[in-house]
Parts: sequence; structure tokens; C-alpha cells
Amino acid sequence: MWRTATQILALTALGLSLAQANPVSLSTAWQAARQQDPSLLAAIAEKDAGQTERAIGRAGLLPQISGSLGRTRMRGDLDTPDARGDMSRQDLSYTSKINEISVQQTVFDWGKISAYRQGHAKADHALAVFDTQATEISERLINRYFQVLLTQQNVVLAQNNLAAADKHIQVGQRHFDLGEGTITAVHEAQSRRDIAHARWLVAKDNLVVARRELQEMIGVDPQQVYPLQTEIQPVGIEPADLSAWLDMAMQRNAQIRAAQQDLQVNALEIQRAFSAHLPSLGLVAGLRKTEGESISSRNEKNSTRSFGYQVNVPIFSGGETHARVQQAQHYRDRSQHLVDAARQEIAVEVTRQYQGVISGAEHILALQRAVESSRLAVTASERGYQGGTHGIRDILDAQERLYQAQLDLTQKRLEYVMARLKLAAVADGLDGQVIEQTTTLFFSQQAIGLVDL
Repeated sequence: MWRTATQILALTALGLSLAQANPVSLSTAWQAARQQDPSLLAAIAEKDAGQTERAIGRAGLLPQISGSLGRTRMRGDLDTPDARGDMSRQDLSYTSKINEISVQQTVFDWGKISAYRQGHAKADHALAVFDTQATEISERLINRYFQVLLTQQNVVLAQNNLAAADKHIQVGQRHFDLGEGTITAVHEAQSRRDIAHARWLVAKDNLVVARRELQEMIGVDPQQVYPLQTEIQPVGIEPADLSAWLDMAMQRNAQIRAAQQDLQVNALEIQRAFSAHLPSLGLVAGLRKTEGESISSRNEKNSTRSFGYQVNVPIFSGGETHARVQQAQHYRDRSQHLVDAARQEIAVEVTRQYQGVISGAEHILALQRAVESSRLAVTASERGYQGGTHGIRDILDAQERLYQAQLDLTQKRLEYVMARLKLAAVADGLDGQVIEQTTTLFFSQQAIGLVDL
């Protein structure tokens, strides 16, 4: 109970520190999620439960001691004839007492030996499953944090687009009032402005939802967060070769390890099932003390000690043992296929994230050029409108392309950093060092607010 209370106080203190020490960085959000995310706490409990399989498997090979204590109250009469043939009645009310203790020790039982090995395999499987779940939860936290950044930036871009639309309406109206424009241009600018306003409202709603999803994992509503740096400088990855990442993933990936341990468990289940064909040998010992165990010995006290061995030889079980061995073999084959499937899935994921890192920097540079070109296109369209060579639609189309290019650039920058994190996760799992390095390399030290957007 003391430990539980201490944990609760620690979690409360962490939540208060996050709330008071805003803004929330990716690193502090990750640490908070590891402390209080319900899914992770459930995974920890499942892992701890799995570790008891070692003791459960070992128990069958250790001495089994049992004792019994019995007290039975007997009541009745005993009629016996005397020398003259008359019946005499004797009271038989007494208490029967039986005290017994027995000890059994397995010498050879292939089923119990297999269960012992299987217990260790199950415990290792539980550890691998926990590592898989912890990585998945970390990735979900990263996705939610990045989704907050993306939706926040989308709100800002939608605001800028809405302000530009308002300006275009004013320009179109002024030209119409001066007889230099048409009412159609004003209406089209108003239509684009309404679309921009609707987009801004959707972006704000998405930000509210993204904040709530992040709050679910870290325990506090993020008031401020750290965005990515304005200019992301590509950083090389180690190792640089894809084959090295694939080799690392095949050896260390938690999902593959979990599948391999499940294969081991099912392989041992074959031996456990086959053990029903084999004899077993055990030592037995006992101490038994009785008093008045039966009517004939009601006035006697007995004490016996026994020691010996017991051999069980299976003869025929109706075909059950053979069927169970076949069933275990099928489950073993299924696990082998799942191991192969896990390896293929992880190889694809490593390749995907590796390519996301390698080509991500190039994509960012291309989109940066696209943003700059779109910005120049907007300026050129506005000047052309003033000179009479462009219409209001040209300005609105150029503004729309600028908005989309800026949004694509924001998303690609986030995807690049996320690809680096996911590559590390799928190859060897995420830890605090990876999170801290990513925070230092790619995140700004200037926080942004989320409340007044």
C-alpha cells in the first residue's frame, strides 16, 4: 500500500510539474506517457503476470507437501451377548482422529520438465510482447504530439489564407467601385473567402481534438508546445546502410522476438503432449497418526511412516495423446509461419522508414522551393491584376497553391523527423536517449501557444 501511495504521489507531482512548467516538449510528453498512460500501465501489469510463468513451471519439479487433519465424532451403541446369552449395551461415543502428512518428489516426468522449460519461454514471450506494446505506445504518443504540431500550423496557415482572402475581397470591391472590375470577381473572391473561413474552422476543431488526444496520454492539457525548427538541417543516420538496419531489426525487433518466443512455447508444447506416452517416476513419503480410526480400533493409537517410489506407466488413452501431439505440431507450424510473416513485415517497415529518412531531406528542399515559387506567383498575380493582365481568379488560384505548398512542407518536415524516430523504433525500440537526441536536433527552443489560436 505504501508503494502504491508513493506512485500516486509521484504521478500527481509529475502532472503538476508538467502543468506548471509548460510548454510541453516531445521528451517531457514521452516521459509523462510512460508514467501514466493507461494502456502502458496495463501492459506492465500483463508483463508482470507473465513473469510468474517461471515459478509456475518450476513448481512441478519441486517437492509437493500436503497435510490433512481429520476429526470425526462417532455416536452409537454396541450390543454384545454375555456368557448367559443376555445382551449388554456399550456406549460407542468417541472421536476419531487422523493426522497425516505426505511428501512427493518427482524424479522423472517429461511433462513437468517440458512445463518448466515452457514457463521460461512464456516469461520471455511476455517480455517481448511488452517491448512491442511499449514501442507501439511510444509511437502513438509521437503521432499525437506531431498531430498537434500539424494541426496548429494548419490553423496558422488557414488564418493567413483567410486574411489574404479578406484583402482580395477589398481589392476586388475597390476595383469594382472604380469601374475597373466586375461584380463577378467580387463574388468569386467572397466565395473563396467563405471556403477559407470554413477551412479555418475545421482546422481549429482538429486542433482541439489533437490536443485532447495528447492530453489523454500525458495527463494535462498542453497549453504550449515546441515546434520543429524553421530550417531542418539533414543529419546522417548510423548505420548508413539499409542492410545494416535490416540485420539489426531481425535480431532486436520486439515483434520478431515475441513471435520467436511463441514458436518456442508451442514447440515445447509438443514435448509436453508427447510426455503422456512416457512413464514417470516419483518418490513418496508419509507420516500418518490415527486414534480410533474404526470401531474395532477405537481404543488404539497408531503411527505409521512410509517411504517408497511410484511408477506410472501409460497404456492406452483412447488416442487422446496422439491427437494432442498432432494439435501441438499444427500450432508449432502456425507459429513458424507467423515468425516468417513478422520478419517480412518488419523488413518492409524498416525499408519504408529508411527511405523516408534518406529521401525526406530532398523532399523538404523541393517543397521549400515550391513555397517560394508560390509566394512569388502570388506577388506576380497581384501586380498583374493591378496592371490589368491578370484577373482576380489568378490571384486566388495562386494564393490557394501557396497555402497547399506551405501545408505540404509542414507535413513533410514532420514526416521526416517521424521517419527517423520510427526507424529507430522498428529496428531496436525507442528509449529516452533517442527521444532526447531528436528533441535537441530538430525542435525549436521557442515554444508556441495553442490556446488563443
